[in-house]
Amino acid sequence: MFDAGTGRITGFSTGGRPEMRPWLESSLAPVAGYGAAAHSDDAPAGTDNVDFLLEGVPNFVANQAPANYMENYHASSDTFDKADLRELKINAALTAALVWGLAESPGRAARLDRAAIEAVLKKTGLDGQMKAFGLWDGWVGKTRGRPD
Repeated sequence: MFDAGTGRITGFSTGGRPEMRPWLESSLAPVAGYGAAAHSDDAPAGTDNVDFLLEGVPNFVANQAPANYMENYHASSDTFDKADLRELKINAALTAALVWGLAESPGRAARLDRAAIEAVLKKTGLDGQMKAFGLWDGWVGKTRGRPD
């Protein structure tokens, strides 16, 4: 998932699931020359992927270099001319390699149960972020995320 504009991908977040790194690294090996190897095991609450994470679905979020994102975020100035075509092409190549590599890999990352998700939330500090964003009550009340 991309949630920070069109800046160059520098790596991916595993959403607090370091066991997913082997799939990530082997999938990106064919495009290693683009330098997207700064992976992290954090789990940011401010991205659209948080609901996948709360359902236990393995997912990656692109870590991206800043590229005029905040000044154009949800603004009338957010037009295609702000995008760097070269960076978009590189990001597309990285994305294609990742998707292809994951699809062709022999194994699959497991979907987590609620207890394992809660452990990820605490380990990454996402529980505190969710509280700050007003998302925690939905998790505790089981109206958001995996109910079991």
